[in-house]
Amino acid sequence: MHTEKEIEFKNLLTKDEFQKLVKHFNIKHSSFQMQTNYYFDTPNHYFKNNKMGFRLRVLPTRNELTLKVPEKEHIMNETTHLITGIERDDILNNLQFPPVPFLQQIKNESPLVCIGSMQTNRAQINYENGILFFDHSIYSQTEDFEVEYESKDVENGRKKFLELLAIHRIPLRNTDKKIARLVNYNNSLKG
Repeated sequence: MHTEKEIEFKNLLTKDEFQKLVKHFNIKHSSFQMQTNYYFDTPNHYFKNNKMGFRLRVLPTRNELTLKVPEKEHIMNETTHLITGIERDDILNNLQFPPVPFLQQIKNESPLVCIGSMQTNRAQINYENGILFFDHSIYSQTEDFEVEYESKDVENGRKKFLELLAIHRIPLRNTDKKIARLVNYNNSLKG
């Protein structure tokens, strides 16, 4: 199990803005890797109500269970537990979770249910003492494009991220986390 503070800044992009950034940073098609995130919560929204996110991320070479807990604006405490392919299949087919310490806090809550999934084609590069992520995500009947910047501190990260957007004439957009975009989109369909 691995725990870290994640300091991130994100901005939704148009498809054209996304393609221009990818071209500017000379990111090859082969640099993108597909991942699928499955998001879980209890029927009474334990994680949502506590502003947390819980997901299973399936990558070509590993599977991760991750709990994200907000600390401050732009800062999340992220705890990740690697699981086997058998454990992944038990989750996806039977909603049977392995004994992961951070799930013990909800053992008295209702059982976990999958609230949705999102496929993301992601590339990343080192940038200004941090990491830039370029995400093309597909969920429900929609898609979006996003740039994320992970930094070691909030002040410098904000400055570098805003400079990047300004240089490329990309407006700053209020951008929810992926799980919130997925849930909001699904709720708009029920509307």
